[in-house]
Amino acid sequence: MTIAINLKQSHTYAYSDRPTEVGFVIYITPQQSSVTSSIHYIIMIDNSPSMRGEKLNTAVQSAQKLLYNLNEGNYVTLILFSNHPEIKYQGPAKGIITFDVGKGYTTRLHEAVSFTINLAKQSQVPTKIIMLTDGKPTDKRNVKDYEKLDIPPNTQIITIGIGNNYNERILKKLADRSSGKFYHMKDISELPNIFEGQRTTSTYAHNLNLIVPQGFMPFNYDLPIRIPIVEKLIAVYGSFVIPAGKEPYTITFSADYIDPIDNQRKTVTKSVILQRGNPQFVESHADRDVILEIRYYRLLREYSEALEAGKDATKVLNELKRVAEETRRPELIEETKKLSNDSKSDLSEITRKMRQ
Repeated sequence: MTIAINLKQSHTYAYSDRPTEVGFVIYITPQQSSVTSSIHYIIMIDNSPSMRGEKLNTAVQSAQKLLYNLNEGNYVTLILFSNHPEIKYQGPAKGIITFDVGKGYTTRLHEAVSFTINLAKQSQVPTKIIMLTDGKPTDKRNVKDYEKLDIPPNTQIITIGIGNNYNERILKKLADRSSGKFYHMKDISELPNIFEGQRTTSTYAHNLNLIVPQGFMPFNYDLPIRIPIVEKLIAVYGSFVIPAGKEPYTITFSADYIDPIDNQRKTVTKSVILQRGNPQFVESHADRDVILEIRYYRLLREYSEALEAGKDATKVLNELKRVAEETRRPELIEETKKLSNDSKSDLSEITRKMRQ
């Protein structure tokens, strides 16, 4: 087995006379030396008029550098999109890939994403889509149209928005639905580092499905929890309500995945048994640090949902900052300070914090 499941929980005992909400941190933990798996990189670059000049030149150079640095065995598709998606290169990763950037006149984002998803469906190879745009869609503009897209479980989408004239809710939705990340870019000079950060050098598992009990509510991933590429330790934060009762309660988490060493599908399982106790006993054995950590991620999700809905999120943000201070964890405190009630920058920070 190349991975294992480890658990951290807020409670080790459950109430007998009332429901008990238990917070869980589920760790997908690498166990063996990783291997370099074959990954299909699909790079989508917007070449509409607003991208011309420095933005488009930097995007092309960043993509070329990433593809040049990929290990042998990876596969590449490079797409320019504006009027219609156009494949500029498709084949093995090999040296410098040159292509004509052409000219586009609109931003048919939904058409381009649908086209790319259909490409990803053609095989079960782990696929990483890196999509960059600076404009709002001219075809389908409603987030719900992107929620309906059938993203295959082997595909992760990394979205990059440049400037202030794109729809961050659409980019975040695509990232969330594929266990990906969304980047908001104010400074185009940051783009090469963002592209290079998507290069996968080690894989412990791919096409992983995390199977959780019915009623489990994750805060930093969407259900169903599918992780196309496991290249590091992954933490899933969530909660589960244990019903009242007299008998001990067993909770089981499992993950099925493809082992990159022998390319076989395998399953790992982890169970925990919560004994029953009276209220004083249950509360005296609760882990305050885990309770605060779970509360932080719950609030982070609430804050994200408020921003996406266009609601005033000030109250939630203030509570989030208070809980971050209460955890006494420097990394949470510092990262929370970056949040400023700005939709684009904050939704970007949130997706990266959720799946860092």
